[in-house]
Amino acid sequence: MIFKNPSILYGLLFLIVPIIIHLFQLRRFTKVPFTNVAFLKPLITQTRKSRQLKKWLTLLARMAAIACIVFAFAQPFIPGSDVATQEKETAIYLDNSFSMQSSGSKGELYKTAVTDLLERLPNDQRFTLFTNDNTYRNTTKKEVSNDLLKSGYQSKPLSYDQIQLKANALLNDNNKRNELIIISDFQKTIETFPDTLAGLKRELVFLKAQESNNVSIDTAYISSRETNSIDISVTVTSDKAINNPVTLSLENNGVLVAKTSVNLSNLKDTGTFNFETSQPLQGRIYLDDNSLTFDNELYVSNNIERKIKVLAINDVDGEFLQRIFTEDEFDFTAVRARDLNFNLLNEKNLIILNELKNISLNLAQEINTYLKNGGYLVVIPSLNQSDNNSITNVLSGNSISEKEKRITEINFNHPILKGVFNKQISNFQYPKVNATTNNINALDPILKFEDGSSFLFQKGNVYSFTAPLNDKNSNFKNSPLIVPVLYNMGRGSLPVPQLYYHIGENNSIAVSETIISDEILELKNEFSSIIPKQRAFDSFVLIEIDDELNNSGNYKVLKDEEIITTLSFNNSRKENKLEYFTTKDLGSENIVYSVEDLVYKLSKEDGVLSLWKYFVIGALFFLICELLILKFLK
Repeated sequence: MIFKNPSILYGLLFLIVPIIIHLFQLRRFTKVPFTNVAFLKPLITQTRKSRQLKKWLTLLARMAAIACIVFAFAQPFIPGSDVATQEKETAIYLDNSFSMQSSGSKGELYKTAVTDLLERLPNDQRFTLFTNDNTYRNTTKKEVSNDLLKSGYQSKPLSYDQIQLKANALLNDNNKRNELIIISDFQKTIETFPDTLAGLKRELVFLKAQESNNVSIDTAYISSRETNSIDISVTVTSDKAINNPVTLSLENNGVLVAKTSVNLSNLKDTGTFNFETSQPLQGRIYLDDNSLTFDNELYVSNNIERKIKVLAINDVDGEFLQRIFTEDEFDFTAVRARDLNFNLLNEKNLIILNELKNISLNLAQEINTYLKNGGYLVVIPSLNQSDNNSITNVLSGNSISEKEKRITEINFNHPILKGVFNKQISNFQYPKVNATTNNINALDPILKFEDGSSFLFQKGNVYSFTAPLNDKNSNFKNSPLIVPVLYNMGRGSLPVPQLYYHIGENNSIAVSETIISDEILELKNEFSSIIPKQRAFDSFVLIEIDDELNNSGNYKVLKDEEIITTLSFNNSRKENKLEYFTTKDLGSENIVYSVEDLVYKLSKEDGVLSLWKYFVIGALFFLICELLILKFLK
């Protein structure tokens, strides 16, 4: 038993008062002569005995009453656990990721959790609550209820490590007992669930989804192009085999334009739409599914594409470049160095210096200006080349080596080659060179020789080869590497708009528009509007979008309310696989399966059994006993 006000117990000293009254009475008895009293002697003895008993019982009743009153004011209680008396601070993480759309026994998991929290939490309890996109510090359920009821789902959930680190930062009072409550379906996004951080008590509310089959639109891409049409292929997956065909629909500007079906008996299939490009595509691909809804639609857009402008300045045969930069995607121009018109440079997205023997000072100055304006440059050196280090990020080719070298190492993670190969290749016919113009070990080379030096590397906006590519010096033009390397250099020089982008990722998009002075581009749809980061170049504007957008959809790019183009953004499909941690993975000692069970458990742990009311009743009981003793005991 613990006392809330233990100093009141000093009041027990008042117990000495009835003792003094009863044991040290100062009354004196006076003898009075009386005639024959012999027959009264037995009666007097009996009366004195009863009076002594009455006095002791009255003394005990009064002392008990006083003691009960003192104990009642001291407010004794019995704690529900060892830590119940320690002051605590609580942080609640409420998972509002897309997987929480799954249905439980009472409906959608997230909505059920919100309802239970608002119903079960005590009105006066203060806590900190955070979701994947919002944080509410030192609040009550009344203060936060409206925001929770209006909140939606988020496509970028916090990792389990991030949840604990954020809670640890929010609960920064070391003098209090820190408690983290995680309310989630615990989707399995990592192999091992992290351990609890030191100094943090963790409670898990495991909301289990009912077993269901989720059908998801995973990806869409342009599988083929014709003069006036494109084929859009759509990949659809399912958690379980479906025998009946699943219908896919394509809308353009809200009007249904095509339907197709996919067969998911093998869990995955691809459907194809043929779309006439006589008008821009501002579309939505969708299907009907009763499980997760966020992956049932995919927004796509395809505007009239601007061809990437490539200029090759040759001192040798450059026919291989023309075969790579085909006219369906590129506006390719090849000129001899002596015939170059400098006015062409600033119009181009990519310039290739193909084994120039001499780079004039004027050309170097023009290229430096071009690079400052965001252009990209590819340098293929010549063994007879004069000093060219007057161009930014281009090294002088004055360390010629005529030693044969093989190109043996590929940087599969470099943006130029990322995704080119289905798997990392370790044994293929290595291309070789007979002589190099530079012997350099770049920090992040694209291709390397067997001795570790670089064959191709990137520095800023400049891609540099360290050996000529002509047939006499190298067989690299016959290698399967030549096409993806140069093609991706061209594609990377102008980030051409894709069918769609993922929300929450770093997206760099080139919009074919010129802006001057204080003009800006704006992204807008019917629900939201943002002004993204943007950089203006001579012939395009590069806009960069990270996590500014929250809603998927087709967004119009506006300049002074004029529609320039349309971009589509969709939520990531990372949460469409319904795989969850098991109770064993999480550790069963701190798991409950509903908010109601959690509140009951915590109230039992943190609750106390107050005893003051019982002592008040005891005081009244002993006072009544005293009255009865005085009245009925003779």
